[in-house]
Amino acid sequence: MTAEELKSALTTENIKTLMEILGGTVYTDSDDYMIYDTICHCGTSHKLYYYKSSKSFYCYTECGSLDIIEIVKRLKKYNLPEAITWISNQCHIDERRGFGNSYISDWSFIKDYDKSKSKQTIIKDLDSYDSKILNVFQDKYYQGWIDEGISTESMQKYNIKYSPYLRQIIIPHYDVTNRLVGIRGRMMTEEDEERYGIASAVINWKTNQVIGYKHCLSYNFYGINQNLNTIKNKHKVMLVEAEKSVLQADTMFGENNFTLAVCGSTFHSYQRDMLIMLGVKEVIIALDKQYETANSQEAMDWQNHIIKQFIKLLSPYFAVYVLWDTENLLDYKQSPTDKGKETLLKLMKNKIYVPSYD
Repeated sequence: MTAEELKSALTTENIKTLMEILGGTVYTDSDDYMIYDTICHCGTSHKLYYYKSSKSFYCYTECGSLDIIEIVKRLKKYNLPEAITWISNQCHIDERRGFGNSYISDWSFIKDYDKSKSKQTIIKDLDSYDSKILNVFQDKYYQGWIDEGISTESMQKYNIKYSPYLRQIIIPHYDVTNRLVGIRGRMMTEEDEERYGIASAVINWKTNQVIGYKHCLSYNFYGINQNLNTIKNKHKVMLVEAEKSVLQADTMFGENNFTLAVCGSTFHSYQRDMLIMLGVKEVIIALDKQYETANSQEAMDWQNHIIKQFIKLLSPYFAVYVLWDTENLLDYKQSPTDKGKETLLKLMKNKIYVPSYD
């Protein structure tokens, strides 16, 4: 029996049994994952996750990705054949015939399959569009954005367009595989901003109707197609609110840009799972400054919002930092990228580490 065949044969109940024998304590057992103490390196923190659909472990303090066979090898000091034999014996699996006497519940399999299928469906539910639809817009770049620190090179790189008829900056959104999955419009006048918001789906202001190309923002990140490799190489990401902030960071850092926009001030568990799959270890939360002074009730309310919407979802999986303006470097409602590279670097230097929240 190969290692992969053995892993395929093991059920969640088998994993629970093996981890109990090895001295592991389960602290959380949800539909998707279990959390153990980090016995993989003789640690005590609750950072060893077992993901049921992939049948794999991930240690968020030291070891990274590993499986039950590797854990057994480490703790029992076995080689690979010895580990396979030991696991097979403990779980009553005939290693010569694959599944042997082990019982695999059909209902358990169907449940796991449905979960896996539903996660894949989330990705497929993002409709893609033919990029030729962007040809109706103009390759002109808004001077206001240039004045705010976005180069024409960055706008060209991200395929930013302009529509004089719609009076909007046109912002194409691409997914991790570089498919066009949506188009958003950024308003250019205060009147339109008050009426529709700063950014929205593409809107015909004459008829007050949405012109299609909307997509679920919670199932994607703006900038993921351009910054994917940098994020994977650096194992870190900076989350900002708006597309404009990603473009400003691109102008500042070019190919070293590891910024993604959530397009709002909320965060979804699916986005967290995307970051896990990318191998991210550090997340920097860099939302707009929604307070006048750092010691005000307004600041406290914004802090609680960030904890609820972001940190509680992220801190069990990543080292989480927050850019918090305690020196009034930013104006009210400004993004950390709005005041230029020097200010952003100062905020990043003073970033605040946030411990895990239950």
